[in-house]
Amino acid sequence: MYRTKRLSLICLLALLTAGAAGQKTIYSPFARYGIGNIEQQGTFRTRAMGGISSGIRNSLTLNFLTPASYSSIDTASFIFDFGLDYGVIRLEEDDNSFYSQDLNFSHLMLGFPIMKGWGVAAALVPYSNGSYNMLNEESETGGTEELLEHHTGSGGYQKALIGTGFSPGKYFSAGVNMFLVFGEITRTNDFIFTEDNNYFNTRKFGSSAMSGIGWEASMQFMLPLQKNRFFNAGLTITPGFSLKTTNQDIIFRYSNIQTTLLAFDTLYNETDATTSRIPRSIRGGIAFGQNDKFTIGGDIVWSAWSDATLPGTYGTYTDVISLHAGAEYIPDKFSNYNFFDRMEYRIGGRYGESYALYEGDNVKEYGITFGTGIPLRKSRSRISLVVDLSRRGNPDAGLPQETRISIGASLNLYDYWFLKRQYE
Repeated sequence: MYRTKRLSLICLLALLTAGAAGQKTIYSPFARYGIGNIEQQGTFRTRAMGGISSGIRNSLTLNFLTPASYSSIDTASFIFDFGLDYGVIRLEEDDNSFYSQDLNFSHLMLGFPIMKGWGVAAALVPYSNGSYNMLNEESETGGTEELLEHHTGSGGYQKALIGTGFSPGKYFSAGVNMFLVFGEITRTNDFIFTEDNNYFNTRKFGSSAMSGIGWEASMQFMLPLQKNRFFNAGLTITPGFSLKTTNQDIIFRYSNIQTTLLAFDTLYNETDATTSRIPRSIRGGIAFGQNDKFTIGGDIVWSAWSDATLPGTYGTYTDVISLHAGAEYIPDKFSNYNFFDRMEYRIGGRYGESYALYEGDNVKEYGITFGTGIPLRKSRSRISLVVDLSRRGNPDAGLPQETRISIGASLNLYDYWFLKRQYE
């Protein structure tokens, strides 16, 4: 009965989390280009450590960025992990500031073993966010009429994946993920004459719906050391993949005195079926530590966005590199006297570049992360918390400056599902 109730609770949480998987409504001007802002990837454990993943292996948590790590899942165990995050953005430009905030779905994951050294995992995670809200007002050249430009975007793309990892021995593991990227971004551009109703305004509406399948392969090399220490190195390669794309463009003309869509005059309406291309990327890194005590690691990620093909979107794309580093420390995982000694403390930092140029400039991003893992009583399950502070843009270079605070919480449920209870 207890196990049945637990299964029902997990299924309910999965449905609620999947139902909350709507796109973020945090507005960012950098999301106007390409497929929007690429979301920070990983579980809250790895995100709190600066986003590292290549050398991370843990039997209690999942690491979907490096599928070779699935082989570390304990035999006869089951892992279910879901999370939510709350974000606040402050945007500053020309002595003006703007705030937006949102509470949304972060990830939904599950994993289980096939046999010792062979694990399987599946996940649903956000991939990109295309929400922005921009205003610009200027006088018409040679006249006095004020022209208001209002540009908005909404929606984004998500990634669903399933993968497996297998380790033939204690020194090597390999894994692969198959994934589906899907979603839609809509963009609306209004050009409004605010001073005179005799002028016709223009609205340009566009949408890009994409879906496609890709894959990624990874390997990890594990070197056991003395005193229960370890050294891991990992590499993940994601080849470029294609997305079926449907672009719709509509141009309306309307008057300020007209208040309904029925009064709009359609000047242009075209739907185009085409193909987009997401470029290849490579992630590599290392991790060193002592089991159940501490972990230190670093990753480097390179993506060839100059090879991207994204018809129907704005932007000029360039190759990018991101750097990630972080650490985790556990004072005494098996302490019977001090709860805080059993907690996991994490810290990290990251540096990244935008794949889409903003008015011809590459946008740099810097972030620091903190987090903790809170073990649940008489269980191997835990609650993970993460705080991510980041900044991108540079007012000195004529770019807006965006400061973001993201706070996330996830529940990682761990159980032995295939063992029979013994009774005397």
